[in-house]
Amino acid sequence: MQKTINKSFCVSGITLHSGVISNLTVHPASANTGIMFKRVDLKILNEKTIIEAKFNNVSASDLCTKISNKYGISVSTIEHLMSALHGMGIDNANIEVDTDELPILDGSSIEYVRQIEEVGLKSLSDGKRFISISRPIVFRMNDSFVKASPSDSFSIDYTISYDHNLIKEQRFNYEFKDSSQFKNLISNCRTFGFKEEVDSLRKRGLVAGGSLDNAIVLDREGIVNNGKLRQENEFVKHKILDFIGDIYLLGNPVKGVFEIYKGGHRLTHEIMRSIMSDQSNWNLIYEEDFRDKKYHNNHYPQPIVASL
Repeated sequence: MQKTINKSFCVSGITLHSGVISNLTVHPASANTGIMFKRVDLKILNEKTIIEAKFNNVSASDLCTKISNKYGISVSTIEHLMSALHGMGIDNANIEVDTDELPILDGSSIEYVRQIEEVGLKSLSDGKRFISISRPIVFRMNDSFVKASPSDSFSIDYTISYDHNLIKEQRFNYEFKDSSQFKNLISNCRTFGFKEEVDSLRKRGLVAGGSLDNAIVLDREGIVNNGKLRQENEFVKHKILDFIGDIYLLGNPVKGVFEIYKGGHRLTHEIMRSIMSDQSNWNLIYEEDFRDKKYHNNHYPQPIVASL
């Protein structure tokens, strides 16, 4: 069945890009609501402050995921909260926030996961629905690509490649099984950046709230932060964390295999647009529909290939 949280919880912290304090409250929501954001700091008509967490509301992909409504009201850096909601199996939630960016917290999703576990989940009256990929789709951008293929599960085979001795090429194959697996393997993996890039962004007035408390920072020698990595392959696992959050902008959990090479927010947003551009690419189904043999047909049409 669809799920929401048992009761509301609040989270506060500095924002990564603007460097201000952001306060958000996540509320339970009824079945088929989806994930909805509301800007409570704006003194305008109530309907104008609501932003639906859907792929067609993505308005920017640089450094983070930003969504906007038709009135131009936006909220950004939503990917870590969206990842926690997706990974913990929450279908419906209303989120109130008092600025245009969510707090970065420690650069991962773990605080959201802890709050969700503390308040607990509530089953609703309607069945959970999934976006099921119906045919292979590939989206390419320079030497990066993401491929979506049909499956009766949700899995991510992600590879990153950086010219840094500590990272080089990292690959991790993650098949989602349950919320405890998401919590233990993915949710505490932090965002990361390179000191030279961070210095450049700060000169442009960006990442004003960034610090060693909310990101892994690397220089040419290694990690600038005190302490060790939280996970083996933490760098690629954080990319998976971001992907789990971004792909939830399809509006439902997903049944499909995703192979990603040197991905990022923009590539994920583009593959979502490619998937949803044609009804023959996807189905909206209930869990029990997978018992029907038509969803186990291995003779798929030729893959669709798109690029920028």
